Amino acid sequence: MPKNIKTLNNFIDIDKQVNNLSSFNKELNKKRNFQKTIPNMFCDADLVDKFRNLAKQQQWTNTTLMNNILRDYFDRLENGNNEND
Repeated sequence: MPKNIKTLNNFIDIDKQVNNLSSFNKELNKKRNFQKTIPNMFCDADLVDKFRNLAKQQQWTNTTLMNNILRDYFDRLENGNNEND
């Protein structure tokens, strides 16, 4: 087999392997609802460190900690608005 064809076949094999990775899997991306995710944000480095340390102390994932923080914040907002009515 000529060298060019061998190289081309290697690239095709690599492409197939990459497409089988979970990050490139089309089915996984279809399952994600990007309207229900918070985009990446830049925060102060000291806040990020405190956030990660708190997650480690509570033995939670970052997602669990953020869900708890947001839930608590919005519960307080709703309760505060109801008291003024």
